[in-house]
Amino acid sequence: MFNNNLIKLNKRQKGFTLIELLVVIAIIGILSSVVLASLTTARMKARDAQRLSDLKQLELALQFYYDEHGYYPKESGGSNGKVGEGGGLDTMLSQYFSSGVPVDPLGPGNSNYYYYYDGLQWCTNGSDPKIAVIFARGLEQASGNPSNICSVWGGEGGAGGANAWHIKIGPSDG
Repeated sequence: MFNNNLIKLNKRQKGFTLIELLVVIAIIGILSSVVLASLTTARMKARDAQRLSDLKQLELALQFYYDEHGYYPKESGGSNGKVGEGGGLDTMLSQYFSSGVPVDPLGPGNSNYYYYYDGLQWCTNGSDPKIAVIFARGLEQASGNPSNICSVWGGEGGAGGANAWHIKIGPSDG
């Protein structure tokens, strides 16, 4: 009789109870949601870093263009618009990039995030009334640069939008 009870006791100890399994599954679910949230934030920050790096590359390409032509690409020459989506500026700057003009990390055709060039941005702070400017329309995690770059932006391309990052290229006449 003693041996039968020992066998029954061993049979009960071989598996997990339903409650134990549910607790483990709940813990795994909570940990995975925390990891995914952190991963999403890290991806957004990485895209913002890529955007700022792309703007610096575009700024250098525009400086090369200026050195070669004596002026920045002109609005009247079809340069204004989204960068990296087949516009006029893409053609003007393509020779300065070995792997093509940069596009937003989320891809072209995105209405929330893109690069934009304006060859004749009206800046009404008095010091630079007309400038060439390039900017990323919207950043996901980082805030835009300070508003002291230009006290009042024109509305073209969403220049004054929230979290936009601007780079003043230089004075422009066209």
